[in-house]
Amino acid sequence: MNKFIYALVYYASVPFIYFFSVLPWPVLLIISDFYFLVLYYVLGYRRSIVSKNLALSFPEKSKRELKSIEIKFYRYFTDMLFETAKLFTMSDAQKLQRCKMDVETKKLLENLFIKGRSAILVMGHYGNWEYCPAGLPLQSDFQSYVIYHPLSNPYFDRLMSRMRTSTSCKLYTMTGTLKGMIGNRKEMNITAFLSDQSPDKKGAIWTQFMNQDTPVFNGPEKIAQKLQMAVIYGSMDRVKIGEYIFRTTLICEDASLTQAGEITESHLRLLENDIRRSPEYWLWTHRRWKHKRPVETAVS
Repeated sequence: MNKFIYALVYYASVPFIYFFSVLPWPVLLIISDFYFLVLYYVLGYRRSIVSKNLALSFPEKSKRELKSIEIKFYRYFTDMLFETAKLFTMSDAQKLQRCKMDVETKKLLENLFIKGRSAILVMGHYGNWEYCPAGLPLQSDFQSYVIYHPLSNPYFDRLMSRMRTSTSCKLYTMTGTLKGMIGNRKEMNITAFLSDQSPDKKGAIWTQFMNQDTPVFNGPEKIAQKLQMAVIYGSMDRVKIGEYIFRTTLICEDASLTQAGEITESHLRLLENDIRRSPEYWLWTHRRWKHKRPVETAVS
């Protein structure tokens, strides 16, 4: 029965996805504005979660300021959904135009490639992260990998996998990441992690992030240290709807030379700086703080 329902939902949705994908950007922007009104004012999609997350993250801001950020976020959120739909029919030339590297990032990647340093790219759910596997492989000599969590609907899972690998990008499942990276350690590659997801409480480390006790996943740091990789923080800076500048900051060239927690703390602070600069571009609908710090790890 589940397979039938999955197939029904998929085949009912795909025509709309591809319809939106071929629409001109100005038309898509108008449609996105309409969907914002429906999502925010009619459906109230996760408004209580967003409101709570913003209030706890920015205690210094007034209710009026928080409401302004909330509305800007929902406007961007609907834009992002339609931006992602456009990726299904974008040519490589269009992807290059829509996701450009800044000059410093190009120089950084060229320098690491010359030195023979593979890298871990650490990102957050900031900006449209789906534009990274669309643009990065077309502008770098590295083989690109993206880590993903398979969707419960196998039809949509295959669809998203095709979109993410439409350039030369390849995928690792979350459970197969370490094995895959060890197997490809002699290859010059960049592996992208989304590091701001809420991890399982078991094995998580705790820190302060956006004014709150936060469990964090330190897998990227551990793997980078084990494989002596460089670590880069990446951010998608929005120019306008469907257009981004990919910006990076080098955290270290050899993670094996860093102290425990140093890399994780560095990329979290960089992400936090981006969020505070333009908070509407982070994914506030995510229940990032659903876990509470255990008593035995609480700060004294």
